[in-house]
Amino acid sequence: MARVRRRCAPKLSRFGPQLRASVLLIALSGVPSLVGVAASSVSCVSPTLPLPPPAAPIISTGTEPDTFRLTSINGSLPNALIVIVNRNETLARDKRVSGTIADANGSWDATVIAKIGDALDISQESGTTSSPSTTVTVR
Repeated sequence: MARVRRRCAPKLSRFGPQLRASVLLIALSGVPSLVGVAASSVSCVSPTLPLPPPAAPIISTGTEPDTFRLTSINGSLPNALIVIVNRNETLARDKRVSGTIADANGSWDATVIAKIGDALDISQESGTTSSPSTTVTVR
């Protein structure tokens, strides 16, 4: 039989005899301890809440032709990866995707290739979790 490692509960032997004795007393006290054990077991397998979508940025004209600058002040999670996808399929694929990393306050700015009327999907990622997109239209 394969050996299964549990990641949620630490080994009690690491914390010394006082903690082991406390856990033993709780376990011997009856049913109320089972509720605590069940609750802690459920918390280990509960899903992570989804990230909120980033706030819609301010869009201004870029310094190069057909570029726009997107700016967001405190509109994302700190240090989140910001991914911007232009839905305009007439652009080359490598021109449709851009991004940046937010600062410690959740602020960011990025330059994108776009035309007036293009729809931009903007999402954020933190660790292995991605947010839904915020869609903005270039005006």
